[in-house]
Amino acid sequence: MQTLWQKGAGSTKGPAESDSESGSESNWFYRFTAEEDRELDRRLIPYDILVNIAHARMLHKIGVYDDEGFRKVTGALSEIHRLWSDGDFDLGPDDEDVHSAIEKFLTGKAGPDGARIHTGRSRNDQVLADMRLYMKVSISEIAGEWIAIAHRLAEIAEAQNGVMFAGLTHTQPAMPHSADAWAAGYLDLLSSDLTALKHAYEVIDQSPLGSAAGYGVPHIPVDREFVAKELDFARVQEPVAASQLSRGRFEMQLIDALSYGALTFNRMAADVVLFMHPSWSLLTLSEDQLSGSSIMPQKHNPDAWELIRGAYHDFQSARTHLSGIPANLTSGYHRDLQVVKKSVMAAVGQSKLLSEAVRQALSGLTFNEEAAKRTLTPEVFATHRANKLVAGGMPFREAYRRVAAELEKAQSESGGMASGASDVEIYRHTGAPGSGIPDYLLDAIKVPEQWLMEQNKRMGQMKSRLLSSRSG
Repeated sequence: MQTLWQKGAGSTKGPAESDSESGSESNWFYRFTAEEDRELDRRLIPYDILVNIAHARMLHKIGVYDDEGFRKVTGALSEIHRLWSDGDFDLGPDDEDVHSAIEKFLTGKAGPDGARIHTGRSRNDQVLADMRLYMKVSISEIAGEWIAIAHRLAEIAEAQNGVMFAGLTHTQPAMPHSADAWAAGYLDLLSSDLTALKHAYEVIDQSPLGSAAGYGVPHIPVDREFVAKELDFARVQEPVAASQLSRGRFEMQLIDALSYGALTFNRMAADVVLFMHPSWSLLTLSEDQLSGSSIMPQKHNPDAWELIRGAYHDFQSARTHLSGIPANLTSGYHRDLQVVKKSVMAAVGQSKLLSEAVRQALSGLTFNEEAAKRTLTPEVFATHRANKLVAGGMPFREAYRRVAAELEKAQSESGGMASGASDVEIYRHTGAPGSGIPDYLLDAIKVPEQWLMEQNKRMGQMKSRLLSSRSG
């Protein structure tokens, strides 16, 4: 499994350098330990630039950089960001990781001042800071998609409030359900999922910088609070040992939150696939989410929803992998911990793709009111009839037996709603089919929405401030 760090502490040999053997033989160590991870590091370039600028500001504050040296280094870092934004900066074949690539550029531009950028830190705390910024931004992007999905569910509930159809237990007709109650159920789950995602953000929102290799920084008075504030972390992860101990654990918090959302979408997809079956035809799906068959001309397959249903298992796999990485490791850094990055980035990428697919697919989903009415057969109203008798004074078990016997004798008797009319007045409690989206759920959407707006604003301000930085 490939990892981030160089070939070993104190190694001066470049990744492409050869020993006395042939190139393919001599480079086995690099290919095994760093080659694939370098590809992952491309995603960390903008975050590593920000971490370097904040660190340079702190070094200027404590006197490691004079004014001229600080201007040269931050100017070079801003230049790297411009080049990267234009597609003109990337990791080359001789760059082992994002850190060495940027440091090489800095040294070329700023000489000894560029080489001083590594003062007071280790690549252990540096990559942790990069990854935590990456995860914070990713959480914000995914939360934005989930909020958009929540709004779409609310739109479905409002537009098709009171469209009644047979709900199922054991996949058998049970009692009347409704499009609005269906959407409200998933909106409630998604609200909880957003809370879990926000909690993961809050756990991750700790600066590891200044912990170095996990044992602090001797002699150099690093200002951990200053650099945490510069990068808009909520706080410092103060015990230096905690930074390495938390590797894999913080990431599991994120994967857990992503898996909650994936499970919500999994259950939703299972409903959609069933509801669009021709024997039900409860749903109409837009053409952009359907496929045909290579052999059967009549087929219209719900491919998008089937893949949405299956995606949940990817997150379970990632969680299992992550939970095993730190297990049985003593405190401190271990090379094994580097494989965390691959699992997290894969899960984040999958979640972004999944969330976009759900949002797009829901935009092309409509309940078929006529088909819904046809599912409201007499047996679906058996509980209604029994409860009506109970409301008139009959004990429930007697009412239960009477209605069962009536259904056996006359399957055509419907109990007053066989037509499928949306008579919601028979319900006397909140949240019942036909009652729309509860106000508290509409308000609940606004809470993460406001939080997300604030986080995006703070992240934008932090990036703008650091990239225009010229003084400590």
